[in-house]
Amino acid sequence: MNLKHILITLSSIAGVLGLITFYVVFYGNNGTYVVNSGVTSGTSVTDFASTSAAFASSTPSSTLSLSSSTTSSTTGNATSSGNGSQQYASNYTNPPISWTEGGQSMAITNATLSGSQLTLQLQITMGNIAGCVPLDLRLITDESGNTTGPLTPQFTFPDSGTCAGTPGETYTDQEVVFSVDPTAMPLILTTGGTSNILFEINATNNGQLTIELPPNAG
Repeated sequence: MNLKHILITLSSIAGVLGLITFYVVFYGNNGTYVVNSGVTSGTSVTDFASTSAAFASSTPSSTLSLSSSTTSSTTGNATSSGNGSQQYASNYTNPPISWTEGGQSMAITNATLSGSQLTLQLQITMGNIAGCVPLDLRLITDESGNTTGPLTPQFTFPDSGTCAGTPGETYTDQEVVFSVDPTAMPLILTTGGTSNILFEINATNNGQLTIELPPNAG
């Protein structure tokens, strides 16, 4: 067989293969045009495009929901107490209010306001004589100077379980609780006893309490 006959034979075979390919591509799936890109599920172009569009449209909304839930949890400086009311707090390294009563040195080191409950934390340093430390702190309730005592009945020291402190001992965790009107700021209190120092507690806009002498105190 010469070269001419070989070329004719190959051309015929190529033509037959072309016809078979055309039939398989265009008529091999009941007349539906199918693209096979290595995915064996047989997904059509139309179905694949619809699925991709649905996925693309759902992604931004999911991201937006996550972003909204994250930013909504942002809170201010004031913390929330268990009953949902604002809780204010202040902590002083150098207490602004300190005094001496009956041989004991006393100072207010912290204050918190949660709802209608004002809690003062005191540091008490005992003198050289053991004895019951009187709780003389009072809240001034009106302009006439009327006062009310705290809900806390007395100081209770951990080593004795009573108001009797150990000579020379310093107690830093003594809490005194008052029932107050949180809208009646500033709150005016007195140390009572022989010292009788007036001081006020006020709430600031950033969720803190100030403890200081009244502006007109001399």
